[in-house]
Parts: sequence; C-alpha cells; structure tokens
Amino acid sequence: MKNIPPIIYLWLGQGISSIGGTVYHIALVWYVIVQTKSPLILGTILFVGMLPKIIFSIAAGVIGDRVSKKKLLIWLDFIRFFITFVWGLSLANRPFNLTEIYILTLLISILDAVFRPIYGGMIPTLMQGKDLTKAASMNETIFRIVSIMAPSLAGFCIIYFNFSEFIIFNSITFLLATILTIFIPETKKFNSIVQHEPFISQVKNGIIYFYTNKIIFWSTSLITLANLAVVSYNVNLANLIQNELNLSSSIYGTVLTVFSIGSLTATFSLSLFKITKSRGILYINSLLFGGILFTLLYLAQNQWTLYTIFFFIGFFFAITSTISTTVLFEVPEDYRSRILGIASISSLLSPVGVLFWGMLGSYINSTTALTLAGFVIILVALIGYRTSIIKYK
Repeated sequence: MKNIPPIIYLWLGQGISSIGGTVYHIALVWYVIVQTKSPLILGTILFVGMLPKIIFSIAAGVIGDRVSKKKLLIWLDFIRFFITFVWGLSLANRPFNLTEIYILTLLISILDAVFRPIYGGMIPTLMQGKDLTKAASMNETIFRIVSIMAPSLAGFCIIYFNFSEFIIFNSITFLLATILTIFIPETKKFNSIVQHEPFISQVKNGIIYFYTNKIIFWSTSLITLANLAVVSYNVNLANLIQNELNLSSSIYGTVLTVFSIGSLTATFSLSLFKITKSRGILYINSLLFGGILFTLLYLAQNQWTLYTIFFFIGFFFAITSTISTTVLFEVPEDYRSRILGIASISSLLSPVGVLFWGMLGSYINSTTALTLAGFVIILVALIGYRTSIIKYK
C-alpha cells in the first residue's frame, strides 16, 4: 500500500461518500414528497441545507488554514458517520418526522460546509506541486462519474429499501471515507504566524487576497455570473421537452445523462493531457462556445438535436469549471482553504438564477428563456476577454 499515491486514498474515500450522499439526497427528496405531497416543504428543507454552506464556508476555510487538514477531515467524516448511523437506526421501526429532517439536514449541512473547502485545499498539497490542471480534472471526473451512477442506483433502490436504510448506507460511506483518509500521510508543516493570527484578521486577509489577486477574482466571478444563466435549464428544460416539443419524460432523463457524459468526456480528456499554456484563453473560449450552444436551443426540433447540443454544453462548461478549479488549487497553502471557502459561497448563488429563470419562464416560452440565457453567457465571456483571466497560462 506504500506504493499507492496518497491522493488516491482521498479521491477513493470521497468518491464513495459522494455516492452515499447523492443517493441519500435523492431518497430524501422522494420520501419527503411521498409523505407530505408538498413541494413547498421540500423547498424549505433544501433551503435549510443550503444556508449553512453560505454562512460557514469562509470560517471553515480559516480553520483549514490553521490546523491539520487530514485530522479535520477524519473527524468530520467520523462525526457524519456517527450522526447518520444513529439516526438511521432510530428510524428502523418508525416513520420519520419533519422536525428531525430539518434538524439533521441543518446539522449535516454545517459539517459539509466545513468539510468542502478543507477537502479542496488538501488536493494540491498531496499533489506536491505537480500538474494541478490534471488534478482538478481528475477530481471533477470522479464526481461526474458519481453524478451519472448515483441517480440510477437511487431510483433502483427506492423500490426495495426504506428511508432508514438509505441513511445507514450513507453513514457507511462516511465510515469508509474516514478509514481511507487515515492512510494519507501528514504533509503540512503549519505556519506559526497563520496559526496565531486572530480569526477575524484571517477572514479579512482572505477576502483581501481574493480581491487583489485578479486572476482568482475574475475566474470565480465570471463562472459565478455564467452559472446564474446556465441554471436556466434546471427550470426550463423539462417544460421545453414536455410542452413545447411534446416529447416524453424518458427523453428528459436521457438529455440530462448526455449532459453528464459530455462533462465527463471533457474532464477525462483534461486529465490525460498536460495543459500549461493559454489556459485563460481556453477558459473564456469554452464559456463562449457554451453560450453559443445555448442560443442554438432555439432551433431544436427533436431529441437528437437536444442530445447533440447538451453533450457539447456539458463538454465546454466542464472545461471552464475545471480550469477555474485549477486556479483555486494554485493558491498558496496558507490561503487556499479560505479562498476555496469564498469561492464556494459564490457557487451557492445558483438558487438566485433558478428563481429568476423560473419566473421568466412563466411569462415567455422556455425556448426563448434558454436562448436569452445563452446571450447572457456570451456577454459574460466577452467581458472575460477584457479581464486578467485571459493572461492565465
């Protein structure tokens, strides 16, 4: 086992726990609707799950820059295992109630909010300065594979398993991740200045570092603005397929799968080739091509056109996302977790886009809404050509 690169333990553990988390999330959505018949209640549960990630992400980044990332990941995974395992056992002979759903969703979400920037900050450390674009693409590839596998697994298991069994399954994946993380060697020698710097000062310095380093700032800002438009397909694609093109629900599922396959193809390709030049240009060009493809949805008349367009939408946006992640991985370690925490907050603004495009889709047809979203993405890309991200090598 000594010959296995430490990063493999991290990716394997978090890939496994990601499968458990995704399957659990799908089961949660399903069983809440079954029991309550209320999308509003489901929406409030999902909102409760989102809120701590906005509030705690920067603080979590500060913690990650002060202490051992390995030890913190082990404790966070073990605590998530313990909480979910005990909760799952308690539901073995009784139905769940909404109060405990809200409480446990909030608690697990707080732990997730602390976990994410620390996990992201650990990857470049384990790579020891090697090709970070390849590291970012491999990391994206793992979670793209999960996004393809987990929904089918969850849909199959819902037929045979009850909610408590999904929770216990999720808890076991946290335990496996804990065990695998133990095998990762400790690599960080902590900066004593960072450790003793006041907490508020670290938050302030992290924000200043984020703003003054323009490649980091623009990489995060541009992809955030673009994502506010990209999420338009979350609320308008189903209506486009069902009511405007009069296609079946199976076509909708296939389009989403093809989108994920396109994303996986891009991230896997980036993991095979070492890209050391013109990454900023590639970032902006991919964003531009993705926006152009969105505008072509206006011409979609059948499922084959949709499959083709969404494959390449997934492909190009995955390239932009991977390069943006690479920029964050290249942040010096004393700031990395804080910057990842700030970046994760910006990615959580997507619900604003969902709300806006959902409202717009109520007044105009979905084809037009998606086309307008494409023009917004193109505008963001054109702005990008005039920013410092274009100089990123």
